[in-house]
Amino acid sequence: MVNKLDWQGSVGKEWSKRMDGLDPLLGPVGDMGITALGNVAAKRVLDVGCGAGSTSRALASLAANVTGVDISQDLLALAKQQGAADYILANAAVDPLGGPYDAVFSRCGAMFFDDAVAGWAHIRNATVQGGNLVIVCWCAAQENGWASIPIKAAASLLGEMPPPPPAGTPGPFAWADPGFFAPILENAGWNNLAWRAVEAHAVLTTGDDPDPVARAVQFTLRIGPLARRLEGMPPEKRTEIAQVVAAAYQEYLDGDAVRVPTKAWIITGNA
Repeated sequence: MVNKLDWQGSVGKEWSKRMDGLDPLLGPVGDMGITALGNVAAKRVLDVGCGAGSTSRALASLAANVTGVDISQDLLALAKQQGAADYILANAAVDPLGGPYDAVFSRCGAMFFDDAVAGWAHIRNATVQGGNLVIVCWCAAQENGWASIPIKAAASLLGEMPPPPPAGTPGPFAWADPGFFAPILENAGWNNLAWRAVEAHAVLTTGDDPDPVARAVQFTLRIGPLARRLEGMPPEKRTEIAQVVAAAYQEYLDGDAVRVPTKAWIITGNA
C-alpha cells in the first residue's frame, strides 16, 4: 500500500531521485494516454499526479495551458525547475485546484486517493461541463514485467508471500479491475466512460552503470513491489536477490537496455 503520507515523504523522495528511470517506465503508456486526450491546443488542462512534470511538459508542448498538481514537494521541485506549466502543491482529492479546466489527465496518479469517489468528484467539479478525462493506470501486476519478473525470480528467497491487499487499497495496481474503477468514476459524476488496454515495452534503468542489467536491477531494488519486500532485509540477502533478478533480466536484454512488457488501461470520459 502507498498512501498520501508516503508520497509526501519517503516515496516522493525516492521517485525524485529515480526520475531517470521512471519516465522510461511510465512514458510509453503515458504517451498513448496523451494521444487519447485529443487536441489540447489552447485548452486548460489539469495534470493530476504530475510528479516531476514530464507529462505537464508534454501537454504544454501541444500548446495546452497546463496546471500540474502533486502532493510531493520533492517531485514538484523538479517540475518547477523545468517550467512549461503552473504547478500546485496539493492533495488533488480535497484541496483547491483552480480552474475550471477543459480537460483532466492523469498518468498513474489516479489510484492513491483515500476516498476515490469523493476525490474524483472534487476534480470533476473543477472541470467544465463536457470536459475530457483521460486516466492511464496499470493493469494487474502479473501483466507488468517491472513488477512480476523480479518477484517471480526472487520468490524462493523471499519466503512466504504476504496476502494481497484488499481490493481497491491505494497503490499502483488498485485500479487493475474495471469492475472497481468504473463505478468510482460513475459515482463521481463522470460520463461516457470507456477503457481499453494498451501494451508497450518499457526500459528499466537508473544510474550510470555501463551494464544495462545492473541499471535495471538498481531500479528494481529501489522502486516497485520487490523494493517494498526488501525493506529491513540484511545486505547479504539483498545481494543474493539482486543476483537472481539480474539473471532473470538477461532474457529481456535488448541491445543496451532491459525492456519489459507493460500493460495499462486508458480510461476516457467526460465531465
